[in-house]
Amino acid sequence: MRAKIGVLFLSVSISALVACGHSSSGGLPDAPYPAENGDQIISAQNGLDLNLAEQAGRLIVPEGAVSEDTPVSISILQHADLPDAGRVVSAAYEFSPKGLTLSKIATLSLVMPASVNPNDVLFLAKLIDGQWQSITSSSRTGDSVTASISSLGTYAILRREPRIADKTIGPECVAASAEQSLRFIHVADLHSRFGYREQLYGRIKAAHLQALKEEPYTVFTNGGDDFEKGTVAEQLSSGSATIAATKAMAFDVRVVGNHDYAWGPEQLLEYSQDDSAVVLASNTWYTGSSGEFAAVDFATVNVGCIKIGFFGMTSVPWNELDEPIETPPIPDFIADFSMNWSWQAVAQSIVDQYRGDVDYMVMLSHMGRGPDQDLAEKVSGVDLVLGGHTHGGESIETLDNGTVVIQPEFYGKGYTDLKLVFRLSDKVVTDIDYRTYATADVLSVDANTAASIDEIMGLYAPDAETEIAVSENYPDQREIARIAAESAMYVHGVDVALLDPSQVTGLWLPGSLSQEDFINSYQVERQPSNTPGFNALYMVSMSGAQLEQMVAEQPNWYAKLPTQLQADKTYKLALQKGPALNLPLFFPLTFNEETNISAALLSESWFALDQYARYRTSECLHLDTNTTLIACIPKTQTTVWQFNDPGDPFAADYGPAQLSFYDPELNGGSAAVTRFATTTELGIGDLPDGVSGVLAFADYRPEEGLMLRHNGAANGAFTEIGLVSDYSVVMDLYWPAGSDNEWRAILQTSLNNSDDADIFVDKAIAGGVGVATSESGYFGSLPAESWHRVALIFYVAPKGEGAGGTFKVFIDGELVGQKTDGDIGQRWALDEFALLFADNNFETAPGYLNALLFSNRALSDNEVSALSGPSRQMLFSPDVRTLNQRVLRHYESAPSGH
Repeated sequence: MRAKIGVLFLSVSISALVACGHSSSGGLPDAPYPAENGDQIISAQNGLDLNLAEQAGRLIVPEGAVSEDTPVSISILQHADLPDAGRVVSAAYEFSPKGLTLSKIATLSLVMPASVNPNDVLFLAKLIDGQWQSITSSSRTGDSVTASISSLGTYAILRREPRIADKTIGPECVAASAEQSLRFIHVADLHSRFGYREQLYGRIKAAHLQALKEEPYTVFTNGGDDFEKGTVAEQLSSGSATIAATKAMAFDVRVVGNHDYAWGPEQLLEYSQDDSAVVLASNTWYTGSSGEFAAVDFATVNVGCIKIGFFGMTSVPWNELDEPIETPPIPDFIADFSMNWSWQAVAQSIVDQYRGDVDYMVMLSHMGRGPDQDLAEKVSGVDLVLGGHTHGGESIETLDNGTVVIQPEFYGKGYTDLKLVFRLSDKVVTDIDYRTYATADVLSVDANTAASIDEIMGLYAPDAETEIAVSENYPDQREIARIAAESAMYVHGVDVALLDPSQVTGLWLPGSLSQEDFINSYQVERQPSNTPGFNALYMVSMSGAQLEQMVAEQPNWYAKLPTQLQADKTYKLALQKGPALNLPLFFPLTFNEETNISAALLSESWFALDQYARYRTSECLHLDTNTTLIACIPKTQTTVWQFNDPGDPFAADYGPAQLSFYDPELNGGSAAVTRFATTTELGIGDLPDGVSGVLAFADYRPEEGLMLRHNGAANGAFTEIGLVSDYSVVMDLYWPAGSDNEWRAILQTSLNNSDDADIFVDKAIAGGVGVATSESGYFGSLPAESWHRVALIFYVAPKGEGAGGTFKVFIDGELVGQKTDGDIGQRWALDEFALLFADNNFETAPGYLNALLFSNRALSDNEVSALSGPSRQMLFSPDVRTLNQRVLRHYESAPSGH
């Protein structure tokens, strides 16, 4: 087992040494230490409270730390015999029997002997296998260094030089000014959410660059956790994609977060080296020798006339149960990196050492809101805490001592904008302006950052967004757990699977599924660091009798079992990491603490889904049902109209559906206000590829409109009551300028037009497409005086059963939005007819229709993308061959590892 080690970065002032009566000559104490302190007894009843030789320290062992009275011998080792003797600044005490484990934590204090360089960092360390391993709980108390220990051995105080950085941002100081502004753009917990589609990184960077234009004294900060939970590119690159994306953002100052240890020492070393950013890790010490750890304990950042001091803290690690490890002894994250969990002592030491050298002290923290506030209340001299780790949305609080504590948004969804005004005569802050912004509201995208992200995705995950499989429904957590269980059995050949649905971290929508969808459903958090994710699949072997009892103990889990379990047969079972490594915790009636069943890693859960999905598609099956993919069936469901035949303008180019005027009063009203002509004749813009025949529709009255008879079979969730649940409507639309700021009905599913239409263009300039249901559902924009191809893809399902239905909106082949709250219910399912451009309450507007497609199935994202933007002819070709070729390519290029 790896030693649990750590380090405290302490700076000892000369005045403190003089006050304690030490000389300033450095090295070990001038007075010799006796060779031996004699035998002592650790009492089972009373423990041990021992002052060490020459009053050089104290050992306190609590009662009950040993089961029986235990003799202890204390010796002092010769300095010349110690490894790395140049860094040992105290006597080295050897407590024997070495390796004796205490059942309760003991406290060891060693006095700082002779003079120590005031810039040195001091910590208590234990000698293990010929190497000093620092103690995680080291802290300075008076003239001693104190730590909690759990076993006997050899201990001493060691030193190291502090790591310091200096950086300058913005123009030179204008000394004649009475005041100076200072601005922070702060983010945290980006978690590899590069935003390949949403361009999150590009938008955040654009906001930073805009802030720099407005205020050249702007500092761009990052509160840590750049890795995990995000794009598949990180997984396929073993972290390299995230390192590249983080450096592409060109932060000024960033701190190492707990998830940033995920990929081990080599990647962390690379992550710490940044040409743009100062990287902080004030409670971390690199003890290895395989590379350079460029993170520092403290940095001064000169911003005009203001000198800012920065230090940075990292929170505790998490275990395979997805729980923080907060009870001592707290382990290090990974080998070669020693941690110190005495955050207050670390902070106090840094503030004592450097507060007088700077105008403003900032802690860039990845500890979370509560620990940030606690530390800032107890450590005087911290002016601002720019935080991370909480995942609770934005917050700002000014404490009684004046410290401002901030938490930003997470997952790249927003950023904090903090503006300070300093009076230069005394460097006092006279004004604070705090604001938060949603990343989606940043209209511009930094081209350089976007290009970098595109390059990173192209290099590491070129097929991240490519369709691998198709979902027919909107599966809930339990259904996705079922599919994951089937994936484990297919990919890894296990006999049975028992999976916890609560470990599903994200649902997917009906339609096209990609690697990004799978990793969103099983986000990877490599806990403990540099080990497989906590929801990774493991294999354990056990009897049928044990399996039956396990299923009974976890009735809410999904069990994929044979019809009949044989009690004495051995089965290979797929479990996820936490249960696999902690069987007695999850199945206490089946196993006890003496159980010794080994668990073998299979793969990450998302990877098994990915492989199984490719297989299902190659078999022409939906991923979530045994329904044949419609794309594998000869195409009879899709109808296209071009409106180019003056003699029969409603004639379809192909397909079974029919289009006619809606005329319930039989008075020809719709025909009278509808015109078929060319774009030239109508005096409107041509299609991008030339003049085209179009249908000019009016602001139809409630008894007017177009009527679509789909002539298709019922499908999807409402098949049993004869309704079409999954379908597609694609149309080339042109709205004149006069339609702006008007509701524009597009689709009405009620033939008698007795209620609101079901899809609108909203009442706004360049309005979006959709409908407001439980939440706003308008997506994209349709600017007037231009042609756009709008695709509406429906997956209708009953509300209240599972996650409900959804629809997607595409404009010119690009997905611009989708309903994700599952409230697209029976209202949107089609009976025999549907109406176009009709509404019961005159919420219509005149416009032009170039081409129309109706399909009695939900087209895949790839099929809609292939339709692209508007054109004189809407070309939709059968895709069975294309689908098969795509599946074959995916299958052949499947990743070979996990």
